[in-house]
Amino acid sequence: MKMRKIVSLLLALALVLALFAGCGQKSEDTSKTSDSQKTDSSSTSDGSKVTEKTLVYGMAGDIDDFDPFSNQTLRFIKTLGYNCYESLLHIDEDMNYEMDLAESYEHPDDYTYIFKLRKGVKFHNGNTMTAEDVKFSIERAKDPNVGSWLGAYFTQVESVDIVDEYTVKINLSEVSPAFLDGLCMLKIINKGTESTLKQKPVGTGPFKFISWSPNDNITLEKFDDYWDAGKVKIDKLILKPIPDQTVAMTNLEAGSIHIYEDLSIANAIAAETKENIKVLTSKTSNSTALFEVGLHNVPAFKVPKVMAALCHALDKETINREVYNNMAKVIWSPFPSGAKYYVNLKGNPFDLEKAKALLSETDYKDGFEFTLTVLSGDTMGEQIAVIWQAALAQIGVNMKINIVEFSVWLEEYLDRSYDMILNQYPMAGTDPSTYCNQIIYPLLSYQAAHIPELAELIEQGKTTSDEAKRAEIYKRIQEIIVEYKPVISIVEAPLVYGAVKNLNGVEINPVGHTFLKNATLD
Repeated sequence: MKMRKIVSLLLALALVLALFAGCGQKSEDTSKTSDSQKTDSSSTSDGSKVTEKTLVYGMAGDIDDFDPFSNQTLRFIKTLGYNCYESLLHIDEDMNYEMDLAESYEHPDDYTYIFKLRKGVKFHNGNTMTAEDVKFSIERAKDPNVGSWLGAYFTQVESVDIVDEYTVKINLSEVSPAFLDGLCMLKIINKGTESTLKQKPVGTGPFKFISWSPNDNITLEKFDDYWDAGKVKIDKLILKPIPDQTVAMTNLEAGSIHIYEDLSIANAIAAETKENIKVLTSKTSNSTALFEVGLHNVPAFKVPKVMAALCHALDKETINREVYNNMAKVIWSPFPSGAKYYVNLKGNPFDLEKAKALLSETDYKDGFEFTLTVLSGDTMGEQIAVIWQAALAQIGVNMKINIVEFSVWLEEYLDRSYDMILNQYPMAGTDPSTYCNQIIYPLLSYQAAHIPELAELIEQGKTTSDEAKRAEIYKRIQEIIVEYKPVISIVEAPLVYGAVKNLNGVEINPVGHTFLKNATLD
């Protein structure tokens, strides 16, 4: 129970930081280029000018903790996680694993991974990365005394052996097909720097931390000793907190920032009309909007025909058109469509007559009421709620929309005290085991407690290596969720960035990570 609540808390915090991308304190318009944003020039020995390429990255808020073992916010992971730090491997934009600090790996049996590390990799402090640093990083992640959010990814690690200076052997206590997803999240740190990482990040990435001015900028520079330095074309990277998206759009148009993360759909539409701005998205959808249903709290929700009626009154196509400007994708499965073993289930399509007919066959033929909790500041969530509310009224169901501040939302979310709550989850790794453990597992003590097979199937999927068996297990999990509806998926939408037209080479993977290693300002 305690672990489920902790996992729920971590997910909730990540969610809220994503939702408040366009909210928060006011930021001054920086469209008038500041000294830190000018293109710098220096002279070579023959007197010619060399132009320094500076990339200014606008983000929705500041970062005040640079330790990848304690900071799990999407803002940190997107900007510093894969640009200042690095992992053994990462998930690329096509949802494949791509090697970073590891050159290759072997998986000789279900319980063993052997990684060959790149030689000559330097940390930003000048130290050489070795197998000892990898072993230390994994053990720190799973150390309960550290209390890292990464610990959940490494509970199955029994031991880490140093085979030689550039080879590590990871021994698992149980089969874990999703283990590589966890390694993609783990940043390798230099043993001995852990006590100062909150103030000064030391990684192996293409950009080295220089300074932080609270609520103004975080400055990084190209790391000259980076193992793949030839590909890095940006000399200076400035992270600029701009909580107000209107101000951010003005800055993008003026060219004083070159990219801005997590644009609202409205601003994405506006950006597409600007001559000097373009929209960047991940190749596949990044997050799923859904309702979590308090089946244990509202008697009507325990009646299958009632739940089917509610879903027949949910006009997902209108939501996609009116709220997401057709940039989203209607889904019924709880899994993102880019995830392994995703099944395109049909669910209960919008049909008010069918909804009325089903409700008339229950004890709730005269209607009932319930409350939907929506987080304050989630404007798209409010729009979704209003569309559904109007349709439900036509079948005699009174849905009250309760817009609450974060503290109230979080309390209801963690205690599962809501009738129904609107939520959004980012895509969790490439493997559905990662998604089930993060998203569905916390529900098993609450609204999913009575659902047959679900807990057993999640455990089987987590510890089964046979691909055909896993495909069948996850197909069944998706069918069960759609049948019993502890969560009701609405749409999935891509992560949207605004960028100046001459910025190229930015990679955004479907998990929501941003890579600037190959970025260029042409």
